[in-house]
Amino acid sequence: MNFKKRLFVTLGFVLMAAAISCKKDPVASHDALTNSTWQGTFVVKNNGPDPLAIQFSENKKATLFFGDLTASAEHQGKGSYTLSNNKLFFSVTDYYNEKMSFTGTLTNNTITGTWGHGDADSGGGSFSITKQ
Repeated sequence: MNFKKRLFVTLGFVLMAAAISCKKDPVASHDALTNSTWQGTFVVKNNGPDPLAIQFSENKKATLFFGDLTASAEHQGKGSYTLSNNKLFFSVTDYYNEKMSFTGTLTNNTITGTWGHGDADSGGGSFSITKQ
């Protein structure tokens, strides 16, 4: 093999190795809620309070449990959330395909706010949860 061929083969291997080593893994989106569990209560209009638990996970996912973390699938909702400047917005769809939307304010380790049906984040009642 002459010098030019060896040079091109060597450069080819170096470029492939560089391309492979520069490949970036997807980065999970993290914020103050990522991988946390919160428990508290929610009020339906003026009835309640009833127990509520929420888990916030990677990539802005939220799971809401009516009751506690052992609630059956019929008593859960799954969706996504946004946290910006201590303002939380999230929506979940429950087992029966009903959507609920929430808005709240994060202060220390407590979130308080309102919720509603569909895309409305008020009109259904209130909630308060504390980080566990």
